[in-house]
Amino acid sequence: MAHVQALTADDISKLKAITLYIVNKCGVIDIFHILKILYFADRKHYAEWGTRLSNDTFCAMENGPVASHLYNALKDVTGKEPLRNNSPLKAISNALYLSDPMYENYISAKERADMDELSASDIECLDQAIHKHVNKNFGTLSKESHDIAWEEAYTRRKNSEMNPITMAKAGGASDATLDFIKENAEFDRVLAN
Repeated sequence: MAHVQALTADDISKLKAITLYIVNKCGVIDIFHILKILYFADRKHYAEWGTRLSNDTFCAMENGPVASHLYNALKDVTGKEPLRNNSPLKAISNALYLSDPMYENYISAKERADMDELSASDIECLDQAIHKHVNKNFGTLSKESHDIAWEEAYTRRKNSEMNPITMAKAGGASDATLDFIKENAEFDRVLAN
């Protein structure tokens, strides 16, 4: 079983804004593309800026990385696995709807993204990921997302959590950025104790 980090209310607000931004930009979009666009944008942001786009835990599933909490919210939208009524992830799923009951994985947005939640670098990474990946087919996206971070986690145990530092490496992070990320992680660990 993967170790999935709990999200704070602020994390959920940011994840909602990210998701709505992707859906608003793409119009009708399937769940698989939402999850892959988020992964590529998050990986790029971490590699370039040393900070995560979202704090969701990515798990190495058979068809590539999946943001665990977002996936749960999207499954609620489709009705495949409804969330409890008091789940904080309802803030995300309630902002989305199934585009057409005939196509159970296609999502549309009920509202606009809260742009106050997104920085200029967030938007840049999201726009680049959307532009590069929105029109790719399932097989291509799955293959491209099977990077070193996915492989490390999937080899250790299917569906296990992915190492964010390895994600940054997969995104092309420089040695200086990796050192910055490691220092921040150590600082956070010390503060947590």
